[in-house]
Amino acid sequence: MGKQTEKTGSDQIEADEGRGGSSASNPSVDPSSPHDAKAACEENPKENPFVEFATELKAQIFHNQGFLKIDYFTMFWLFVAGSVIGLTVETIYHAIVFGGWESRAGLVWGPFSPIYGSGAVLLTLFLNRYYHSHNLVIFLVSMVVGSAIEYVTSWGMETFWGAIAWDYTGTFGSIQGRTNFFFGMMWGMLGLVWVRIIMPVVKRVFSHVDSKNKVARVLTVLMTLFMAANIVCTCLALDRESQRMANIPATDPIQKFCDDVFPDSYLQARFQNMTVTAKK
Repeated sequence: MGKQTEKTGSDQIEADEGRGGSSASNPSVDPSSPHDAKAACEENPKENPFVEFATELKAQIFHNQGFLKIDYFTMFWLFVAGSVIGLTVETIYHAIVFGGWESRAGLVWGPFSPIYGSGAVLLTLFLNRYYHSHNLVIFLVSMVVGSAIEYVTSWGMETFWGAIAWDYTGTFGSIQGRTNFFFGMMWGMLGLVWVRIIMPVVKRVFSHVDSKNKVARVLTVLMTLFMAANIVCTCLALDRESQRMANIPATDPIQKFCDDVFPDSYLQARFQNMTVTAKK
């Protein structure tokens, strides 16, 4: 009787296979059996934890498009918005902590501070693929990226134009007075706020904007030209101010233009937190 039952079970399995079934999908297969588990993994490789991990890792590195779409339209308007919002926050912070209002502008025209705009773009580029990461990871990456931006900006301004906009010498964790531990922590917190709060808002806003729309394209082109001219004129104006402090006379149309449009009185009122030294 037992032999007959065993034979019947075998015949049943063969019949199931003949109808297109498989041992992996058949309830009669014991998943605890090493032979059956191996067969199941071979037929359905996603159930193998190592294969699944490798697939997920590959997707994150090569196929993860990130939280935001990275293109010129998005990055440019992030730069503009970051420049305006950053300047606003810094101005309010200075008024509360030190008292009184002071012009903290970073360009000769408009309410812009390009260091914050650059920070917004770079933080987005660095953190866009890791929005799902632990908050500590986002904080540390933001701290390093923000401190690097601050350091490089300070070094570039002093090297090329003799301009010093901030000096943290003597503060805790100061690196040549260009950045310090406190503002590194501020950059880390800003990165967390950026990823967890601002980026989702930005994504919702841009989901309602058609970057291929004619009006959007025209506005982007016009604003790009304006910001480019703004940045170039700022660099020329600061360079010329440094030359004037060294008593170097204007010898070309550009230098004369800077003397007429951006005299010392204008620049000192515009960049109240900046000190410019004589060009060597």
